[in-house]
Amino acid sequence: MPRLSREGFKHNAKVFEKTCQWCGTPFFASRSTAKFCSSTCRAYSHQADTLDTAAPWQETDRTVDALLHQIAFLKSQVESLSRDNHELRRALEEAKKAE
Repeated sequence: MPRLSREGFKHNAKVFEKTCQWCGTPFFASRSTAKFCSSTCRAYSHQADTLDTAAPWQETDRTVDALLHQIAFLKSQVESLSRDNHELRRALEEAKKAE
């Protein structure tokens, strides 16, 4: 599964924002040489290169898949921001009670 947010990495780790060469999904990688978001995309690319065949899905399917990856990324961002917002509200309420 591609890492669609930076949360899975250590706070001081070098993280590279990349775009998958197969499906076009933006993802985060721990290596600067990463080309694909997942082993599935890497395998599809290898199949297309070695068999000299067309992509295993139609172009519209690749677009839909890329959009689904983007939706998953955005959902994780919304959840993270919602959690941060909740924590900030709780801290603000505690600060008001302390006054």
